[in-house]
Amino acid sequence: MFQNINALSLLIVVAVVAVIFFISYKLSKRTINEFTSSSLWNNLLNINFTRVLIKNSCFILALFFIVIAIARPKWGLKQVEAKSLSSDIVIALDVSKSMLAQDLKPDRLTRAKIVFKDLTEQLKGERVGLIAFAGQAYWQCPLTSDIKAFEMFLSLLDTSAVPFEGTNIAAPIDLACTSLEKIPSNTKALVIITDGESFDGDLNKSLQLAIDSQTKIFCVGIGTQKGEPIPTYENGEFKEYLKDEKGKTVVTKLDSATLEQIALSTGGKYYNLSQSSVNNLATRLNKLDKIEGTANIFSNLEDRYYYPLAVGIIFLLAYVFIPTRKIKKI
Repeated sequence: MFQNINALSLLIVVAVVAVIFFISYKLSKRTINEFTSSSLWNNLLNINFTRVLIKNSCFILALFFIVIAIARPKWGLKQVEAKSLSSDIVIALDVSKSMLAQDLKPDRLTRAKIVFKDLTEQLKGERVGLIAFAGQAYWQCPLTSDIKAFEMFLSLLDTSAVPFEGTNIAAPIDLACTSLEKIPSNTKALVIITDGESFDGDLNKSLQLAIDSQTKIFCVGIGTQKGEPIPTYENGEFKEYLKDEKGKTVVTKLDSATLEQIALSTGGKYYNLSQSSVNNLATRLNKLDKIEGTANIFSNLEDRYYYPLAVGIIFLLAYVFIPTRKIKKI
């Protein structure tokens, strides 16, 4: 196998040089024989034509093997260990019914998925995992450096991804911190994007778990302070706005105070999606310390260019040092 197979086209040049030399040698011999006998010619000139033939053959062979070396021949398998440095970032997305509110167009959930896609594309070689949460939290994509795989799982998320209704911000914190427990501090982070309304779980206990495990939490608030009713759909068509037990339309509002508390208590930062870009968030995440990931073992063909190169150099030296003149006997 050749790594630079295009270089083999130079063998055409070597072949042309060989043909020109052979024709020139034959024509020279014929011309000499037409004018004088070979014995007289040998006495007149102090040149050994056999050595000329050998010398130039060495030059052509040198060119041949050098071209082969340039083509980078490879054979024999060699195992290569590749290690990567990265941070571990878990992204938790709220998929509760309130994320269908349309105070951010086209709706909160669609806007959040767009934001997360843009965010992951700015992360440089980090391992990223995805958690979906509503009343409970579940892994949707394990930690991976394959951003395309992450984006595929992200695109599939909707409000039916979690079978438990409600909003429980404590659940993704517990799940992420438990999973990242053995990873060193300042090499891991949890990013939560939600409207901040949390009606279930013990948030204070979960925050203490994040502090104890030294997991920074960055919160991205999505929604408006004014709020918006929650639409419900049937067969893909708008049916009505969600109502509570008393028949009153439910209005979901952004609870930025809760999200700021979560972020500040764990050493992270709060971002309001409607007021700021997440570019600064990507910058903060890229500044996390890196740890050595699991080594991958690859089997590669071993480079063997030095063998034909060595042979080519030997023939080149022979070309330089082989004399063409006869050795006179005294």
